[in-house]
Amino acid sequence: MHNRTTRNTPRPFVSVEEAALLLGEARSTVYRSVKAGTFPLPVVRIGARIRIPRIAIARLIAGEDPRLSYQDLRLSKG
Repeated sequence: MHNRTTRNTPRPFVSVEEAALLLGEARSTVYRSVKAGTFPLPVVRIGARIRIPRIAIARLIAGEDPRLSYQDLRLSKG
């Protein structure tokens, strides 16, 4: 099911562990922030799993508004 392109293409969502690593935070800090509702990024729940949009992390790191709207997505695709 996995092919070479799938492995080389970044996934659109990352786990809490990956987000913590990218943000330079402890995993437990991110989990606490998500639970408290103070995490500054959008959070997607897929079943019991928590996922964070990779683009939101990139936007936060770049100093942009990480809460990407549908309109922003349409404009970025041209």
